Amino acid sequence: MAKNLKLNIKNLQLAGALKPKKISASLSKTAPSSIDVKKKGGTSSPPEEEVPLKKRRARIISAPTAPQEAATHSKEELPAMAQEDFDSSKTESSIDLSHASPGAGAPVPAWPKELDSADARRTADILTNSSATPSAPARSTQDPSKIHTQSVRGAPSSEALKDPSSLLKKGIKKPSVPPSKELRPQKKKAESLVRSFDSRDRQGLRDLDNEAWRKRRSHKPHRRGLDEDLTIRPKVLSVHLPISVKDLAQDMKLKASQLIAKLLMQGVPLTLNDLLDDETTVQLLGHEFGCEIEIDRSEEKRIQITDKTIQEEIEASLSNNLEPRSPVVAFMGHVDHGKTSLIDAIRKSNRVASEAGSITQHIGAFRVQTDAGWITILDTPGHEAFSEMRSRGAHVTDVIVLVVAGDEGIKEQTKEAIEQAKKADVAFVVAINKCDKPNFDAEKVYRQLADLDLLPESWGGTTITVNCSALTGEGIKDLLEMTSIQAEVLELKANPTTRARGTVLESQMHKGLGLVATVLVQNGTLRKNDAIVFREQWGRIKTMHDEHGEILLEASPSVPVKITGLSELPLAGDEFIVVRHEKEARELAEARAEGSKRHLAAQAKMSSLERMMANKENQEKKILPLILRADVQGSLEALKNSLSKIRSDKVRLEFVDANVGEISESDIDLASASKATIVGFHTTVESRAEDLIKQKGIAVYNQDIIYHIIEEVKERMRSLLDKLVEEKDIGKVHVKAIFKSSQLGLIAGCQVTEGVLPRNAFLRQNRDGKIIWKGKVASLKREKEEVKEVKEGYECGLLLEGQRDVQIGDVIEVYELTYLEQSL
Repeated sequence: MAKNLKLNIKNLQLAGALKPKKISASLSKTAPSSIDVKKKGGTSSPPEEEVPLKKRRARIISAPTAPQEAATHSKEELPAMAQEDFDSSKTESSIDLSHASPGAGAPVPAWPKELDSADARRTADILTNSSATPSAPARSTQDPSKIHTQSVRGAPSSEALKDPSSLLKKGIKKPSVPPSKELRPQKKKAESLVRSFDSRDRQGLRDLDNEAWRKRRSHKPHRRGLDEDLTIRPKVLSVHLPISVKDLAQDMKLKASQLIAKLLMQGVPLTLNDLLDDETTVQLLGHEFGCEIEIDRSEEKRIQITDKTIQEEIEASLSNNLEPRSPVVAFMGHVDHGKTSLIDAIRKSNRVASEAGSITQHIGAFRVQTDAGWITILDTPGHEAFSEMRSRGAHVTDVIVLVVAGDEGIKEQTKEAIEQAKKADVAFVVAINKCDKPNFDAEKVYRQLADLDLLPESWGGTTITVNCSALTGEGIKDLLEMTSIQAEVLELKANPTTRARGTVLESQMHKGLGLVATVLVQNGTLRKNDAIVFREQWGRIKTMHDEHGEILLEASPSVPVKITGLSELPLAGDEFIVVRHEKEARELAEARAEGSKRHLAAQAKMSSLERMMANKENQEKKILPLILRADVQGSLEALKNSLSKIRSDKVRLEFVDANVGEISESDIDLASASKATIVGFHTTVESRAEDLIKQKGIAVYNQDIIYHIIEEVKERMRSLLDKLVEEKDIGKVHVKAIFKSSQLGLIAGCQVTEGVLPRNAFLRQNRDGKIIWKGKVASLKREKEEVKEVKEGYECGLLLEGQRDVQIGDVIEVYELTYLEQSL
């Protein structure tokens, strides 16, 4: 019965939704008349024709949806009277239910006062929900007239529904029915087109005219503030220096922006790839984030090979392995004071003849056997440009022979050599040369030495002085004896059994041997096929030669040799050390080169403001690009330093390239591309490059004397400067008359009142104290004839070039231009 009840109610609701306009027709067929109602004892009601349709609809109360609990009540359980009323009202209730329109808002009957308020509300909700239950979809093909309406058994009649108190009188229990689920009405089409104002509207990215429909993406809710940082950061860290900000942040398990922010707060503006080489800065950064950072120096120690100096290594050797070695003596002093002449007198050679200009411009190393034994002699240049060479000579020697010309006394380079000897803490002997000259004055040299806190022995001091002459050989033997005494006092020793260590004195590009370096062995024994490491270069010794070109197989301490088999030219002054094999030497050199690049990148960068000011200053100056070529590394270094010392506010030098070797075709091509000037010192031009120089018109200055090169570069710098134009007045002309010419224009009749008026002179036209025109003479005539010049006091006809405005009384000044060269 419950199923039938549900089906009938649904069918009735469906029929009412389909044909709400045929309510009057259905009522006329099924509704009982007022006469029948009276016969049954019911209340009379006006006929349907008299009752308006709206009022009839208001009376209709749709039957409540019966739940399963209410449907289980049988017909027998109801009282008899109620059963009869229920049966008699089958047709009426079915008619009333069939015409109950969904959502019509039928009035809910009021329950009697005997019912409690909770029960009344519950029953009213049941009736309201049943009457407001939406119907089936509006569109249906079924005719509502064919719907079969079955009588609902067990349902209360319409009379009872109108008067709920009668149910209580008849003993019908009020059912406890839970409210039915609310059926949501379909959204209207207009409501579905309403769109919310989203982020695309706020950003102005929506194009309403051309925007097509698309499915909205589903966004997962962000759980902000709920994610926990589970990163485990190290408390202790070991890093190598220099290290980039990015790598340091990665090791510390942090974001690079955090480190950059901390550095910026401390006034250190760095970017992601900048390098940190300051140990204090790195450790302070670690302290800010609770990490103790240690600097790992194991790689530096491996690259350094040893942290001991040569002297410390000798002192650490066993006394049984130490042997006496020959002293290394350096001759130093002012240029042209006779250093090389003294060495030639000792060696019985003529080295002076091979030097350009009879001055030493290279460092030389020789071994000489004397009565006191072997002595290694270093000859250093005396020119001011070779200060670095003299400094290297002072640091690798045991005794310095300070050569002073007795006729000239102590000069600037002599004072510099004394200072270098004091810094290196080296003992020295003063050789007062040229004692054979008539103007030789040893007392003058003594006074100058005393002024420099060097009191001679003849005056009761400790400074050894020897009067000698390179020309006659006088005093040479005494000089060697004093040098040997100084070496004995020093007790010079070395360990020939250990690995070789020493210093590079000079390096050059030899045309036949290739890369050649002159080295001085200071400890150990250097042998052929040894693998050696310089600063960033390495090599495996292929050949060894002495100063005479003889082949050697090994070199003991204090022996200078020339070696070949190098990867690159080492710098003069670099130390070398022997390693186990060639592979290790190559790895160490490459690691040192990489470290140098990193340290260079870690240097402080120039700020944008400083760079802008520097560019502005450089733009105002003219630039002279140079390509330097020299025979040896030391000379190249001296040449570059000397040229860098040329100061000018108008021209600056720019070194495009500086290398050792001959001037080749590639140098010519580089000079042509960069518009540079080639400067060669003690070198030559390749035969194939000479034609290329003439073809491309490259300026090449090749000299053997360094101060000649400096003068030529200065002259080249002056030639770049624009010449200053100066106007020099040479005459004055007054306009006395004006003549008109149909062909020439206005001709000024003038008189030269001062100086002279040449034909090719420059003119200034003055009127009322103002210059109104500047130009040249177009035509100058005197008595109808062209003349070259008109002297003072004479009259002439003057035609001004390009000037039509000439008046009587104008003053024309005559001047000539002179061009003056600017100074650096």
